[in-house]
Amino acid sequence: MNRDIFRQISIIIVTIITLTINSLATSLPLNNKTTAELSDSFLVRFVPAGYVFSIWGIIYTGLIAYTVWQALPKNRENERLRSIGWWFVVGSIANTLWLVFWHYQYVAITLPMMLILLGTLIYTVTVFFKNPAARLAERIYVDLPFRIYLGWISVATVVNATVVLFDNGLTPSDDVAILTAVGLVVVAVLLAVSQRILRRDTAYGMVIAWALYGVGVKQGIYLNTGLMPAAPLLVTVATYAAQALAIVLALWWAADRISGLMRKKTVA
Repeated sequence: MNRDIFRQISIIIVTIITLTINSLATSLPLNNKTTAELSDSFLVRFVPAGYVFSIWGIIYTGLIAYTVWQALPKNRENERLRSIGWWFVVGSIANTLWLVFWHYQYVAITLPMMLILLGTLIYTVTVFFKNPAARLAERIYVDLPFRIYLGWISVATVVNATVVLFDNGLTPSDDVAILTAVGLVVVAVLLAVSQRILRRDTAYGMVIAWALYGVGVKQGIYLNTGLMPAAPLLVTVATYAAQALAIVLALWWAADRISGLMRKKTVA
């Protein structure tokens, strides 16, 4: 079998497996516990509210689009798709194993799986930056889904790390936990802005903003359910940082589009 065809088929198979396991994790659910229920059992400060995890629907829709796009005969020898194909396979396997280990509460093993997934996504987006897509369709069906995916996994990795520490009894006082979470919010904003400056990546930062706003909402849920005391500092920082980041990125993106149109008119 042609190596490119084998790669294309492998990507289709791992995508189907990943989507199937994710569906079973929600519908059965695996080990009789939903992903959200397990997440709520760890009382950590830097974690978004449950509704934020709905972004997986967007991510998986994007990955389906990528899987279909790369499977087209005309894209079989696309060098960009060749460069990222097997990394996607490895990342998808790590994603699937993460779900299984998470649901069966092998929490410590979930972090290595998350780090493998993060590494594959960093490599993939780096390839996109060094070798930009020539076609708009490819930027939409391939680049955009992975940029969104990386944004979410960047946040999820930090959450995963804090959960592993919590699960192993390494929990600081609540005041320290709040200050640490505030620091992580600041770092996340700086990371989002840096990606916009270095790679003109708006999607990555928008996902960060979505997650950070959810961190603020989560503190209200903790308070209303009596699980944790109020954290007004974290709520304020996370909420305003998320809103400011989203507005700045949107205006930045719009300014780039207008500038691009002006240059085209000038050339014409």
